[in-house]
Amino acid sequence: MTRLQRGDGAAEVAYTAGPDGAVLTHLYQREPCRILFPDGEPGDPPQAVFITMSGGLTDGDRLRLQARVAAGATVTATTQAAEKIYRASAQALDCTVDIDLSVAAGASLEWLPQETIVFDGARLRRRTAVDVAPGGRLLACEMVVLGRVAAGERFTSGLLLDAWCVRRDGRLTWADALRLDGAAPGAAGFGDAPAVAMAVYVGDDAATHLEAARTAIDAACALAPDLKAGATVVNGLLLARFLGAPFDVRRALVSWLAHMRTVCLDLPARLPRVWHV
Repeated sequence: MTRLQRGDGAAEVAYTAGPDGAVLTHLYQREPCRILFPDGEPGDPPQAVFITMSGGLTDGDRLRLQARVAAGATVTATTQAAEKIYRASAQALDCTVDIDLSVAAGASLEWLPQETIVFDGARLRRRTAVDVAPGGRLLACEMVVLGRVAAGERFTSGLLLDAWCVRRDGRLTWADALRLDGAAPGAAGFGDAPAVAMAVYVGDDAATHLEAARTAIDAACALAPDLKAGATVVNGLLLARFLGAPFDVRRALVSWLAHMRTVCLDLPARLPRVWHV
């Protein structure tokens, strides 16, 4: 069997604190990964926008993404658009994405990637590893759409393994994994819902923001009666989950993140402009 060419990309950024805000001190990128640095809206921290130049990923592709923020710096990292994971070829190799986020004491990082669309028959293994020092703050999210819903497709076969590992000062605080392997999402308890999202806030004050998180969820659910969502605190980490139709989940996630970035990070109640293009 002919071995197909596959991507092996990487993108890394590191920031330190400067007199006028966070300063980029490290940048590495390897195709098909790129990072852009657009000017944000007034009051927003510096932005790093991660891009996959290939237009999507397929089986055998590998990506490694990294963001590190030093003490005193505040940074927003996001993606240009939804990431597409295409149907695997006959070789049925896994597509792998490794994400490493590091936040020092007194630093703040937003990791706000847009949704991942997993085509039917795709095979994705994604790992997100987080280390937040005491006094550091992280607001992060992940959204997955199971199939090309607008085209009438649902994710009924393939592999989705989406794993998170959060450490505080090097010690494991929370670990979570979603795995769908050769089964319809309904078998995993999703029912008819084709989209799922998760958002987390890691910080010394996480537990104090639970009421605000639930208030924000109630406001989002009022606009989408079929949306299922909830928030809780697990071992000092604030966790929110959303389940429903893609449009409802995305709108609720945007609303929740915009509210919580104000509550938790003292930033304007809006997401980066690329989320709205």
